[in-house]
This record gives sequence, structure tokens and C-alpha cells, in this order.
Amino acid sequence: MPSIRSLLSYQYKKRTRHTKHVPAHGRLQNMLPPEALYKKHTVQVRTCQDRPVYYMDFQKAQDMPCILYFHGGSFTKGLRKKDWKLLSALLKGTGCPIAVLDYPLVPEHTHRSILSYCLEVYDTLSSQCPHGLLLMGDSAGASIAMAVAQAAVRERLSMPSSVLLLCPFLDATGGNPVKNVLAPRDPVLDLEKGREASLLYAGSLPLEDPLVSPVFGSMKGLPRIYVWTGDNDILYADALLLKDKLREAHIPYHIYVYPSMTHNWMYENLPESRTAVRQIIREVRNLADFPIR
Repeated sequence: MPSIRSLLSYQYKKRTRHTKHVPAHGRLQNMLPPEALYKKHTVQVRTCQDRPVYYMDFQKAQDMPCILYFHGGSFTKGLRKKDWKLLSALLKGTGCPIAVLDYPLVPEHTHRSILSYCLEVYDTLSSQCPHGLLLMGDSAGASIAMAVAQAAVRERLSMPSSVLLLCPFLDATGGNPVKNVLAPRDPVLDLEKGREASLLYAGSLPLEDPLVSPVFGSMKGLPRIYVWTGDNDILYADALLLKDKLREAHIPYHIYVYPSMTHNWMYENLPESRTAVRQIIREVRNLADFPIR
């Protein structure tokens, strides 16, 4: 049974859908680590391909597993205030060092330069994290996380310890009929806008190419996959399709399905948000072989 707060939030989203104006790539002040993060953690800014990568608490990297985080935003938006809020909770709850990418965005870039940047950061981090590297991403960032994991298998790079996907966007084709069923219930995402962003991201590639739609790529050789999804999210359809693909490839997985939750509910201030964040922290600590707090 969804909480009263989440039901009220759902109705508010339905009434105010697509009425907010946000600058093309998001708000610059939200893309930078907040001052509070610097006060509680060690934050270093390094560069890759002339773009920043934020390293948080990496003085622990020789002793603990690391997390590489890919933000969402339909490939068009940069880091958001809610990303830093979640990352702060993960730093506190898991104790693991976290690297955050500020990857290139569409329409100025396509999948080619975006994945090139992300793979280079991943390859560099792999050698700096002897206790393992976990990939985590939400929405479009989850698409990139899966594409990076598949590229690691394909190019015989060091493998991530696990991949954690939050409301993942894995099928850019728009051809899954389940999405048409879910669309009237989803107060957050729009199928047509998602397709427009996907075409920009794909560049010259067809939308069904695994670099654009990782759910159609090979699952063989991937590590354990964790997914958090809500059944009022259009992308619930992607999670169901991924589940079938992982089962066929005999890849271990666990999918958390939250009834009545919308896209990226774990970033909100709901009882279900706090439950999901606790689960994410617990799974990371289990993967890191730490005792549960």
C-alpha cells in the first residue's frame, strides 16, 4: 500500500506535468558539489577529456570498493541537486568512495563521445580500486552504466563488481507495447520526448543498437545486476525486458519493484524513497562484505 504522502505527490505530478521550465542542460549551480559535501567529505576534482570527474573520499580507495555514478536526465541534463543528496546518503551509509562523472550531453554530443568519456574514466578507475568497482546510474545514466559494463566484457577490460540500476532507461526504440499501457499512469516521463532525446543520443546509429539500447546487447559475462523500479513508471517496461534477458543469459539479478511509484521516486522525500535508499545502501554494503548497520 503506497503511503499517503506518495499518493499526494502522484496527484500533484499529474496536475503539474510538463509545466516546469528548466534551462537546456539544467542549472549550473546544481551541477557542482554543494558546499556541505566539502565540509563532510574529501572532494577532489580531476579531469578526463577536459571534463570534470568528482572524486569523493578516494583516500579510502585502497581499502574499500568504489562506486562510479552516472547521473540521469535524458542525456540532455547535467548533474542535479537530487544527485548530490543521494550521493551524500551513500557516502555516509556505505563508507565507500564515489566518483561522479560530468559526461558530455546531447545535442552537442552523441553516444560516441559520451561513452568514450565514460569508458575512459571507468578504465582509469578500475586500476585505482583494487577492492572492486560498482557501477550505479539512474534513468539515462543507467543506460550508460549498462553500456559500460557490456563494453568491459566486449573489450576484455576489468569487470565491475556489480551494476546497480535505478529506474533504468534501456530500450530507446519505443517499440515495447507495455510502455503504451504504462504511459497514461506515468506523470513524469513522456514517450515522445524520450524518443527525441534518444535520436540525438544515437546519432547515426539505429535506436535498437545495443550502444543506444543496452537491453538488446549481450548479457553474457556481466556481473550481478540490481534494479529498482516502480510500476507507475514507463521504464518499468524496460526493467521487465531486462529481467527476461538476464534470466536467459543466466546472469544473477535482483529486481525491486515498488507498487504505485513513479520515475526516480527514490530521490524524493517519501517513506518509499527512504526505504529504497536503505535497500541500495544495504546491497552496496553486502557487495562490499561489510556488516549491516
